[in-house]
Amino acid sequence: MSKVKYLCAAMFGVSAMALPLQSQAHAEVFARPSVIRWGATSAQLQRRLAYYCPNLSTRKIDPPFLPSVKTQQLQIDCDGFQFRGRGRHVEFVIRDDRLVMVWLMVQASESAEIIRDMKRALGRPTGQNQNYVAFERHRIAWRHKPAEILFYAPELDADMKPDFR
Repeated sequence: MSKVKYLCAAMFGVSAMALPLQSQAHAEVFARPSVIRWGATSAQLQRRLAYYCPNLSTRKIDPPFLPSVKTQQLQIDCDGFQFRGRGRHVEFVIRDDRLVMVWLMVQASESAEIIRDMKRALGRPTGQNQNYVAFERHRIAWRHKPAEILFYAPELDADMKPDFR
């Protein structure tokens, strides 16, 4: 038994055996990865991601799927990015040489745990439908199919809102 559990039992006059055991499915603190910096240029991102991504490639998205692209949309694909103890595929989407969106791929089997941890860290979802569980105040959403986590920049607020209703 842990010292904390033993002390709590002693302080409150509860049998240590009556205290619940720690759950095997522990919650992880959910947070946006620190490497995500809105407005970073493609060159800045490539330099920074070299540390986080064992495999890194950049490609032009033509035609672009983001609204209001004036010059070009690029995507930096990262394989092996560590998130929740596993190497992941992450897509960094750049509009007109500014990072505005990130898709972090996960397994569908992780949905219950990740959504639980998102709710604990981010609060109640602001929108939920068959496609998304959205936390718009934080500009983060869970996407059901494919299973992935979306992080987006403030300039995409109006564009993302309809997807979450």
